Amino acid sequence: MKKTVIRWAVVVLLLSFLLSQVVQACSGFIIGKGLTTDGSVMFGRTEDYPYPPDNGAHNKNYIVNPARDYADGAVLVDETFGFTAPHLAHEYKYTSTPDAARGDGTNGIYGAHGFNEHGVSMTATVTAIPNNKVLKVDPLVTSGGLGEPILIDYVLPRVQTAREGVELIAKTIDEKGSAEGNVIILADKSELWYMEVLSGHQYVAIKFPEDKFAIFANTYYLGHVDLTDTANVIASKDVEKVAKKADNYVEIEGQFHIAKSYDPSNYAEADRSRVYAGITLLDPQTSVTYEDSVFDLLRSPTDPNRRYSLQDAFALQRNRFEHLPQFLPDDLAGKVKQGDDGSNDQPTDATYKYALGNENVIDAHVYQIKDSLPAAFGGVVWLGLGQTRNTPYVPFYGIVTDTYEAFKNRSASYDTNSWYWTVQNIDKMASQHPDVFGRTILEKWQALEEEWIAHQVNLDSQYAGLTEEAAIGLADPITNDTLARSEQIFQQLKAVEAEMAAKLKEIDDHKKNPVTKLTDEATGVSIANSNLAGLEMTVHRLDPNSVQALAGQNYDAYDIRLAKTSNKEAVTQLEATTVTIPVKATAQVDKVVYVNDAGEVQSLKFTSDAEKKTISFVTSHFSIYAVVYKEAQTTTTTSTTTGTTTGTGTTTSSTTTKPKTSSSSATTTTSTKKKGTLPSTGEQISMVLIGVGIVGLIAAFFILKSKKKP
Repeated sequence: MKKTVIRWAVVVLLLSFLLSQVVQACSGFIIGKGLTTDGSVMFGRTEDYPYPPDNGAHNKNYIVNPARDYADGAVLVDETFGFTAPHLAHEYKYTSTPDAARGDGTNGIYGAHGFNEHGVSMTATVTAIPNNKVLKVDPLVTSGGLGEPILIDYVLPRVQTAREGVELIAKTIDEKGSAEGNVIILADKSELWYMEVLSGHQYVAIKFPEDKFAIFANTYYLGHVDLTDTANVIASKDVEKVAKKADNYVEIEGQFHIAKSYDPSNYAEADRSRVYAGITLLDPQTSVTYEDSVFDLLRSPTDPNRRYSLQDAFALQRNRFEHLPQFLPDDLAGKVKQGDDGSNDQPTDATYKYALGNENVIDAHVYQIKDSLPAAFGGVVWLGLGQTRNTPYVPFYGIVTDTYEAFKNRSASYDTNSWYWTVQNIDKMASQHPDVFGRTILEKWQALEEEWIAHQVNLDSQYAGLTEEAAIGLADPITNDTLARSEQIFQQLKAVEAEMAAKLKEIDDHKKNPVTKLTDEATGVSIANSNLAGLEMTVHRLDPNSVQALAGQNYDAYDIRLAKTSNKEAVTQLEATTVTIPVKATAQVDKVVYVNDAGEVQSLKFTSDAEKKTISFVTSHFSIYAVVYKEAQTTTTTSTTTGTTTGTGTTTSSTTTKPKTSSSSATTTTSTKKKGTLPSTGEQISMVLIGVGIVGLIAAFFILKSKKKP
């Protein structure tokens, strides 16, 4: 993908510098039907935009171009290279994914990829750079030649099969030349073709084998090809002759090797890193090494039973060296990006490499062609506008007659009504704040993709085996369903975007007004650390009998919980946080314990503040905590009583209480009897004796009286 102004700078440099390190920035893949889990053919491309000042920010649309009839003399014009071709009287309907800036005088159409009404699918292009020697013999035709900006809009409206598409490109290059080196893929439900445009007028295309896979970046990969096999090969007649004339004819094992004859002498580092990553991801047991001089195009997995799914294709285009821990994506290093004119490239070190899922991707797509579907359907394109690392792949049949409005927005800068700018903004927030979002955004899309894949399988089974006439009759209802689903998904995108923006605003607000302490007013429990922004705390004082492991002990238990203020999502882990709990003024704290989910207790270190009557401890987990108090002193009293009878007949008693201190307590308690309260035991005995004495006196009185009778 190349903007016009930059392209001309590249052309000048092509003529004046060694080209081996000038890196464009697209990559592609093909997986034959014999290697997929469902028997479909899969192919796709990431369209990178590495051009300053807007690296990775370049609006793309997804549209339907209706079938049209043209008057005599109507001409198709490429504003980039000046290529022209007369329109046909009738041209077919097709989908495409053009630049929003098309037609503004600085940017070509760059239709990128699409289906036509006959089920032909195409992606164009992965730019490739021929070597200097070849270009001197067969230079690119940069004025009037066929190039990437117009390929989709030139080919898809005119062909009914993939082979016809290859033949049209070949014939046009023979007559008008090519403005660029390119790699192009065309497919229909019967076959897939891989084509390399090698120089101004040289090309080779092969029918891709069903039992192979391929990974390719911005250079050539075809090895030896039997140029006489016209059923499976379409090639320019002078492809060997030009290589020989350029004194760059290379044989490997005695056979003409196309890539080594037309490529620069060495792979550019950014091409090597992406292809090596792709090969090793799809074939972990491969014997390929990073330093290999040639990466063969046609590959078989080392494990003959290995089969690939849509998820594998998505993972390929998203790959950021997760499976190669010795490498990191160079967009993490803050380097000047490769891919403009090469003059500002910084040396690539042993760690930072250009990844498949890089910051410059503006459009990724995976085409899934099933021979069970009618040709009118074309197949399914899984469209991932924006950077693959944080945006979703959404499915569309090729038969649709319209696309959702958000795909048509042509704003050159952020517009909330644009699908592209929405997903681009989501990626920007996620990639610039990995500490906040991590992989959560990608994982959200992956979960949705699983649902969409399952739904698409059901739809495919409904439409399998339909006649072409019946399929065409379903175009409108399928389009309506697609528009409704697009609306639903777009609203999901907007919701995620809004949630992310709110989260970042909340963080920014809290940086300006940091929150370092939270207090529950009802219980007096508080927590403190350097960053409690965006959190809220709830504390419940538990029933004294709620912790079985502390049965029979004197304790206060608290269930301390944290949640995000924004969505009430529970937070159980934090950085080290100080928890402060008020304690009883008249009791001593024995220990502080954490109560786990199983009801088991674990003692914690704590400090006491006698003046504030609190204890504090440090934790990073929030759950149930209890303050256990020492057992209160138990006091037993011993009383002795002495009774004295006075001459007046009254009795006085005195009680002395001696405290007996329990060995388990250091506290001494003295009990004092209140006036009018009967003392224990000793006082009860004294009253009995007094009663007996009174009875005795009365008896003696009556005895004496009886003795005085006459």
